[in-house]
Amino acid sequence: MTSLHFVIFCVFFGPSGCQINCIPEAVDETKFTVNVTEHIRVESIDCVVIPHRVTFPRGRVAARYQKMLFQGDPSNVIDKKVVYDADSNKEDSFSIKNLPCGEYDYGFKLEWGCNQTYTFPERVHVSVLPLATKPTVLVPLLTEEERSELICGVAKPCSQRLRVCWKWTKADGQSAVLSDYRYGILDQWFYGYKDTLRINPTAHHHNTNITCVAEYDNDLTEATVTLNVKFKPKITNDSHCLVKGELLVCMCVSWGNPLPPISWPLENLTTFSVTSLRIAQTVRSTFTMPASEYHSATVKCTSSNERGLAETSIIIRNSEESAKPNTLPGRRKGIDSALPWIAGLCFSLNLVFITALIVHICQRRNNKQKEQSKEIDIYMSLKKGGVEEEYSVISAKPKPKPFTKTGKWL
Repeated sequence: MTSLHFVIFCVFFGPSGCQINCIPEAVDETKFTVNVTEHIRVESIDCVVIPHRVTFPRGRVAARYQKMLFQGDPSNVIDKKVVYDADSNKEDSFSIKNLPCGEYDYGFKLEWGCNQTYTFPERVHVSVLPLATKPTVLVPLLTEEERSELICGVAKPCSQRLRVCWKWTKADGQSAVLSDYRYGILDQWFYGYKDTLRINPTAHHHNTNITCVAEYDNDLTEATVTLNVKFKPKITNDSHCLVKGELLVCMCVSWGNPLPPISWPLENLTTFSVTSLRIAQTVRSTFTMPASEYHSATVKCTSSNERGLAETSIIIRNSEESAKPNTLPGRRKGIDSALPWIAGLCFSLNLVFITALIVHICQRRNNKQKEQSKEIDIYMSLKKGGVEEEYSVISAKPKPKPFTKTGKWL
């Protein structure tokens, strides 16, 4: 009857009026254990998985308890699970996503019943290391003007965003972004993703670098390959022929991949010498013979490899004639560049000279006027004294008497 009254009381007054005072009970810590790896190492793009197994006295910890994972302080709970099965031998795990590189410490605690908790003393130390896996770049055999595909394979992140881009570093060191893709449009490839770059290679791509960059939320990695492009020979403008004294000296420069050897018209010649120098994909060949034995105005230079052939006819020039255009324009250029300075200097000197001359003339005129003024003052002073003395001795003359009509004096 008493229980019935208690139920009726709870119905009318609600659960708040029926709560029983909870007093945490003392627990035997030796009965609580956790089996866990003490130190876990992962890369920055991986999820951290912490496997564990907890044991506790079933009589004390009732079913439907909470298992919690905290970082650092037990109050800083980052994940928890509600367990309805009291089987303490069951293995479980916590997963942590998107951790930046660094060192972290985690612990476990249980909560059950009426505010009853237990914190395990064991700790798990997690080291998140920089990504060591580089992208995999696959480059096929490249031939000039034949469309090719480059493949970049990148590691798949656990939960982070991914950006893949290609960069081309030219021979002069300048870089250009060729493509830039975000996570979601990459193709699945083995353990990760792949991105494909399509190019039409030219001779200028040879010996340049292509870089595949994989950028994640918390890390970045890249891989660089050097392109090897096959192209037919190209004879450069450095090729020339000169008559130096009694010798004819010709030099032909060819650029190609594979390395293109150079040949000269030697069939009908008996006295000559040929030397060659090879640097990277460039061949520099020098042909020397007596000028009197060669009777043509040009010399043919031929270069070839598996991709094709190139040839050119080089005009023979006299070394003195070729020197004049190289010398006089330079001298003329030096004179032309100096003319503005010379003109400015002459103008400045003339301006100074004219200014000094004007100042001198003005000073001289002023001095002359002062001297003339001084002489006039002296002369006037002297003349004034004489005049005063002369006027002092002059007396008035008597007026003449008028005539009469008879011609006699009155």
